Amino acid sequence: MHGIRSADPIVDRPQARQLEELLAGIGECVVHVDAHWRVRYCSPAYLEGLGLPASEVIGRTPFEYQAHFEESVFHRVLQACRRDRQPRIGIGFSKVVRRWLMVRAFPLGEGMVALANDADEHTVGQFELAREALRDPLTGIGNKRALLAGLEERLAQRQRGALVLIGLRRFNAINDTLGHGLGDLALMDVVSRMQAATVEGEALFRLTGVEFVLLTPADDEARLRERVGMIASRIGQPILMRDQVFVLGSHAGGVLFPSHGDAAPLLLRRAALALRQAKRASASMALFDDELEAAGRLRAELELDFRAVLCGTSSATAGRLSLALQPKGRLRDRAVIGAEALIRWQHPLRGALMPGSFLPIAQECQLMVELDRWVIDEVMRLQRLLLDGGHRLPISINLSVESLSDLLLVENVQAAIERHGVPPELLEIEIPENALMRDVEVSTRVLAALSALGVRLSIDDFGTGYSSFAYLARFPVHTLKIDRSFVHDMVSQASSRTIVHSLVRLSHALQLQVVAEGAESDEEMDMLRRMQCDAVQGYGYGMPQPFALFLDFIRGRCGCADTRGGTLPPHGRAC
Repeated sequence: MHGIRSADPIVDRPQARQLEELLAGIGECVVHVDAHWRVRYCSPAYLEGLGLPASEVIGRTPFEYQAHFEESVFHRVLQACRRDRQPRIGIGFSKVVRRWLMVRAFPLGEGMVALANDADEHTVGQFELAREALRDPLTGIGNKRALLAGLEERLAQRQRGALVLIGLRRFNAINDTLGHGLGDLALMDVVSRMQAATVEGEALFRLTGVEFVLLTPADDEARLRERVGMIASRIGQPILMRDQVFVLGSHAGGVLFPSHGDAAPLLLRRAALALRQAKRASASMALFDDELEAAGRLRAELELDFRAVLCGTSSATAGRLSLALQPKGRLRDRAVIGAEALIRWQHPLRGALMPGSFLPIAQECQLMVELDRWVIDEVMRLQRLLLDGGHRLPISINLSVESLSDLLLVENVQAAIERHGVPPELLEIEIPENALMRDVEVSTRVLAALSALGVRLSIDDFGTGYSSFAYLARFPVHTLKIDRSFVHDMVSQASSRTIVHSLVRLSHALQLQVVAEGAESDEEMDMLRRMQCDAVQGYGYGMPQPFALFLDFIRGRCGCADTRGGTLPPHGRAC
């Protein structure tokens, strides 16, 4: 007999004989191994395929009697069954019998039993199609479908571990510089590095273009951060392509299971919340917590409301947008010479919302261009009311990075000016220094076109970016606004005083008006006046206020200059 012996506790002798006859009749390869891989039983078809007698198989392990057993389909399926204690199936080409086999493995006691038969062409084709459906076509790693299946399997087996959503940074630089063909090669290189950094029990999947998921048995925050740090270090290794070096970065959002959830879609959604938090905080990794989910719900609600209010500007459920005007004062005599329009959102449930609570939403939802268009039109409407009331003061607005590259920006500004019949010099557009320097060529073209309309231009937050006065001379700007951080530190830090004084002198040398932001005390304003700074904007001079209160503010300071007719001198005309 080929292996089921009388001493075997599984079946008695008559049953064993019947079982052997049955298996011999169906001609299927069958092998039963114990927990130590020793063969307890094998069918005649199995021995025939090996070309070995039972005496060289029974009681030994396949590693002993079969060369390269670790590379066989039998080993792959049996190992998966042994590890997971679940039935497993696989198809592969057997080098021993030189044909395709379909192998099924089942747990049996402490060991496993495997059954194999020939896989016909149709079965192999279907298996390959199913396998391809779980594979990312570019990188060869598992796709989202494979991820969900693998994660659900781990959860069903009550395994502990983590899911990490990894987003690549700065990858667009490769596509923009070298094209998507070489970008694909670079992505394959990055994936191979990440795979090389994985350890036993980990699996890597591609979720979207530059987002990947790592499943890892690391089940506490310390171990998880160590694993993510290892992956991130591989991602950050320089990429050399076409004699150019690219260095990528990454953000990661992690969830632990089952503590953060026991369903694959839930864990994936929570990992996405953690990844978003990592991006906002410029952190290498963020771990999910309940506050992130509450913040995510609030953000989703605010996004719906913001879309509604931006489309209709007034809604019973979304509230309305409005502009507050913060006056700018001439330091020589503290006369009002203009104002900056600051957006506010009056929400029916959450009250008055400041820009910091909804502008990031607008940016993420790609609504900044539409919002800027609304602001431009609303400023022109308020400017018309000022002119009708006899007040001629420029109002400045902040322009987003997105609008700076909007092809219709100049056209929309001109249309708003003509629609409300406002002189173009009464609109001043402020552009953050960092946005200005992001694409100098685009910025130069846009600012030149706006300047040709007669619109006044200002550089905001100057001193916090990387521009120089040599670059500054290329832009047709009228005003430079010194960042509030320098103004705030002037009284206590000599270095800040030196910076502000130098900026004032150099700006005047370029015929630019200088406005100091963030002045909050008489001492700061007196210091700025001695430096011959032109104007100030800050709580020390005037708070942001609704249009009606702004009218009261400027009326209380009128009488120092004529506000009717005429054109503005280089540094503005006071009210």
